[in-house]
Amino acid sequence: MIAEIKLGLCNPPEPIYLYVKKGELSGESYLWYNYDINNKITIPVQKTGLTGYIS
Repeated sequence: MIAEIKLGLCNPPEPIYLYVKKGELSGESYLWYNYDINNKITIPVQKTGLTGYIS
């Protein structure tokens, strides 16, 4: 079964900025991370797949 996609107007989604750098946190390795500029910390993303559009 194919999901129905309705056409219309909406607000565009907010962008998600992902960075690539191999790292490790508490014994868990990661490849992707977000950066919290206010607190100057990296936030690891444990997901290994990337989907969506890149611009």
